[in-house]
Amino acid sequence: MQNTTTPIPPSSQLATQHSHTPEAAPELVAFLATHPGPLAAADAIVRTTDGRMLIIDPPYKAGWDLPGGMNDDEDPEDGLLRELCEELGVTGVPLGRLLAVDTTPASVYGRPLITFIYQFTLPENVRTTDDLALQTDEIDGAALVADEEALARFPERLRRRVEAALAAEAGSYIAYLRDGRRTTPCR
Repeated sequence: MQNTTTPIPPSSQLATQHSHTPEAAPELVAFLATHPGPLAAADAIVRTTDGRMLIIDPPYKAGWDLPGGMNDDEDPEDGLLRELCEELGVTGVPLGRLLAVDTTPASVYGRPLITFIYQFTLPENVRTTDDLALQTDEIDGAALVADEEALARFPERLRRRVEAALAAEAGSYIAYLRDGRRTTPCR
């Protein structure tokens, strides 16, 4: 039997065989820097070790919200960890898995907004909101509540997003959403 596979050249030869390199071309970097891309945010379903959800009441939005916020030229995970540190004073705790990705259309905020929702469990010593260092400039109140109470306090768009994230948390998938509603694989 004859071997018909092509041997893989050493990595030093691969770079010279392909017209592209791992680094982005300066022209592409310049173009993408001015490209009108979507906004990005990362939020978390933050839970205590006994399963209660942390919800916050921001002064700049109507209704209750999840901890998290807008990304500042950073990946979603880094942005969320930064926000959790700033808003709650929580550091050194890893994120859980990604639960949902929701795209809010440009018609809502003027630009598309892609929101990533992750799992996050507070350290065992956090039993009440008094155990957190809440950022008072961005948080008027906080509560640790059952999922049903959290959903009842959220505005409709966020309620849909969190319901889908909770279903994904109970399952083993990532919910892909458009304005809080599950998307279909093909249109």
